[in-house]
Amino acid sequence: MKLRTILLLLLCATPCAQATQNYLLIIGGIGGIDDYRELFADRSTRLYESAIEVGVDKNNIILLTETPMPDSPTQHRISDKPTILQALREIGARAQVDDRVFVVLIGHGNPRGDDAAFNLPGPDISATELAAALDGLANQLVVIVNTASASGPFIKALSAHNRVVITATSSGREYHATLFGDYFVAAFAESGADTDKDERVSMLEAFAFARRETRRAFDNEKQLLTEHALLDDNGDGEGSLAPGEFEPDGALANRVYLQQPPSLELGASAQLVERMRRKQDLEQSISELKRQRESLPRVDYYTRLEGLLVDLALLSREIRAQGG
Repeated sequence: MKLRTILLLLLCATPCAQATQNYLLIIGGIGGIDDYRELFADRSTRLYESAIEVGVDKNNIILLTETPMPDSPTQHRISDKPTILQALREIGARAQVDDRVFVVLIGHGNPRGDDAAFNLPGPDISATELAAALDGLANQLVVIVNTASASGPFIKALSAHNRVVITATSSGREYHATLFGDYFVAAFAESGADTDKDERVSMLEAFAFARRETRRAFDNEKQLLTEHALLDDNGDGEGSLAPGEFEPDGALANRVYLQQPPSLELGASAQLVERMRRKQDLEQSISELKRQRESLPRVDYYTRLEGLLVDLALLSREIRAQGG
């Protein structure tokens, strides 16, 4: 089968996902003044609403904010450190091996030597403390997004295998209140963030959208950019300013979506779910092979790539035939 024909088959494939559950912990930090309290509460509730809109079960979402909110959503609590640690324990007790956990911090931060902290009502939580709390989620794919100022050190502290870490700044020295969080939240409601037009926004797409719009906002005001967002998803503790599907960072983030995938309870058969899992494994193998392209003999690279593409095309056809 010609490589060109295989690629045409893949273009006809519809996106699929495996039968996992998504859990979302939104942590709105302390504002300090009314303007920031309102801003952080707005970002937090917008993200909550976007998650519901894309199908995340509201029982899987925990919203923590600085102060009580009128008409607060399900499971709303105050965002002090003991409550955050308890929320992570609750998610860890419920989440299965294939589930995905998203933790989004919206607020202010400050540096602490080589470490950094996220500001809360009461004692702050440091990057090191949050890393320890996430040990209970070692069997899940975890996404941590810290949209606060001085959030850069969270990359090194939280980096791990099967984990995506995003920070609004590249270091603790970038201490001004950030715009990145506003655009990151907006990415899940804006069509412009879905660059591959698959009607889903991956973590990589949300990062790229927020980074692009942040720069645009600074340029429009003719101001020097004071925040440089990073993404790490290969576990090396070094964030990238420009991650991509075939870059050192970005391949994992490109395959992770806040959008809730179909589950067995929603009607997908066990056979279909298994095929979806195999499809994701093949896509991951293709991404990893492409990243090794320069280190492999040309013939070997294309032979392996063609084999993976053939398998993916045939599997995608089987999935479509089952209504996936």
